[in-house]
Amino acid sequence: MKLSKLTTAVLAASLLTAGAAYAEGDDFGLKSSGSVAVTSDYKFRGISQTKTNAAVQGSLTLNHESGVYFTAWGSSVDLDLVGGLELDTLLGYAGSVGDVTYDVGVMRYNYPGANDRNIGASPDFNEVYGSVGYKGAKLGVAYSDDYYLESGKFTYVYGSYSTEVKGFGLMAQVGMAKFEDAAALGTAIAPGATVAGEDSYIDYKVAVTKPVAGLNLEVAYVGTDFDRDDFDGTGDYENTAKGSFVATVSKSF
Repeated sequence: MKLSKLTTAVLAASLLTAGAAYAEGDDFGLKSSGSVAVTSDYKFRGISQTKTNAAVQGSLTLNHESGVYFTAWGSSVDLDLVGGLELDTLLGYAGSVGDVTYDVGVMRYNYPGANDRNIGASPDFNEVYGSVGYKGAKLGVAYSDDYYLESGKFTYVYGSYSTEVKGFGLMAQVGMAKFEDAAALGTAIAPGATVAGEDSYIDYKVAVTKPVAGLNLEVAYVGTDFDRDDFDGTGDYENTAKGSFVATVSKSF
């Protein structure tokens, strides 16, 4: 990750956390929260967004007592076609009925400055999402009618389970990403690559977390069901889809 990209991400995270400090309180039924994090590799749905390099991330969330919330989330990225910053916005509604929780909303993925590049397609896209949870278990789905780099319809379905054992948080998740066709999959995860004629893939994550001195530490193993042969000699399997350990340190405000 280049220093300029790291600097951009630090500035974005600083602005987000500054906004959180300004917005503290419950006036008008609003409450705010935020976080900053450093991770050894930003993996999204099992795919590295930083070519296995480190990333700096930050978020700010405003919650209304009605259940409506707005979140801004940013991360440094190292993607050949879109530059060094991802900045996402979410508008959603969350609540619970007894032990059952639910969360629905719409999310916008933004890559500031990318549309000034001659890449032929916009990387920015929208998703609608929803999930239900019960005592640590969660099922969720996300859908886009035109995914990253205008690669067409996309659906992501996942299940996860979280629990705590002797002060350690344990989490496991598995998901399936489904594209319109193999060309769309290749465009979305490794532009220019041909990914073995597949139109879907599976990703997974197993993580352990522990709060230490006001920080939250996480060590996870994140991977996909791709192997090197799936890339047909194109793309970069080692820096894109190979499973690996990821360490993250975060601080919540």
